[in-house]
Amino acid sequence: MNRKAIALLALGHCLIDLCQGVVPALLPFLAAERGFSYAAAASLVFAISATSSVIQPLFGQFADRASAPWLLPASVLLAGGGLALGAQSGRFAVVLCAFGVSGLGVAAFHPEAARSANLASGDRRTTGMSLFSLGGGVGFAIAPSLTMFLEKTWGTGGLLSLLAPTALIAAMITGVSAAKRASPGASAHPHHDPPDDWRGFAILSGATISRSIVFYGFNTFLAFYFVNRFHQTPAEGTRALAVFLGTSIVGTLIGGWLADRYNRRGVIRVGFLGAVLFLGLFARATDPVVARALLIPLALFIFLPTSVLVVLGQEYLPSRLGVASGVTLGLAVSVGGMTAPLLGMLADRHGIGVVMVVLWFVLIVAGLQALALPAVKSREA
Repeated sequence: MNRKAIALLALGHCLIDLCQGVVPALLPFLAAERGFSYAAAASLVFAISATSSVIQPLFGQFADRASAPWLLPASVLLAGGGLALGAQSGRFAVVLCAFGVSGLGVAAFHPEAARSANLASGDRRTTGMSLFSLGGGVGFAIAPSLTMFLEKTWGTGGLLSLLAPTALIAAMITGVSAAKRASPGASAHPHHDPPDDWRGFAILSGATISRSIVFYGFNTFLAFYFVNRFHQTPAEGTRALAVFLGTSIVGTLIGGWLADRYNRRGVIRVGFLGAVLFLGLFARATDPVVARALLIPLALFIFLPTSVLVVLGQEYLPSRLGVASGVTLGLAVSVGGMTAPLLGMLADRHGIGVVMVVLWFVLIVAGLQALALPAVKSREA
């Protein structure tokens, strides 16, 4: 494993996902300072989300067909620069376009970076991918707190401070595309790979979509669930979400470690089926302390397959690593975010407890999809 390349890719992933996480946290400040309506504010999230998700498979196809060592640093500059500079404008159209450019940077980064992480990981692909995924998780986690600090200290102009780490990380990550090909144990012989398995990849994408729906559902409604179900304060609900997200980092790392030592499909199946069990117990819990404790094993099992899904997708499409990465990291994951408003409408009409029941059924579907995953030809014992 090329540890330096993996570390740099994880650092770039952290900045890229930080940019995505800053936008929702920034909306209340933009609405207050610029007078943007709720609809306008929501369209800013759509701008960065749509461009960063739907276009990712196209960038993945480009990464598979062309050698583009400039793509990683350019994508970092677009994501960070578009966000920091665009937020300074008082004109909504300018902010919208700039956030769309930032989304293009996000879309360009993920497929090539995941492809590079795969090659730089050598024979420990899921361990390397889990470390790469960890960078993105950290970026999402720190985005709200960092945004609040910058806004309260310097206002929207504080976001200009992101330009320094953006330029630094872009410079540091420039050589990764070249270094990855020389990593020990990397699979640099695509002509030895088996044919692409589109059926297996389709099943895997379905499982990834199901998992994404559950993640976005929890990320959006978990704090509300503790407030409404257990009559907790908003602060206590947020602490429950912190427990869930904090444990997710551990689950991601453990999943990558296990998948490199055992069966990739087995880790995915254990993750989904374990999550079905503990989400069922969580939904039936009547005590907030018990419910909060159940979040730990629940998060471990939900996030166990995080990096494994990406690597297995790449192994189903060995000649199209970029496309596989673009779908599993971008398009399939974004579907979960698109279902969050529908879950919100369901909660408004029938109560937030119904949302947890729906998520439980979605996990059952994911478990069935995991059981249907075929073996990777000539790869998996």
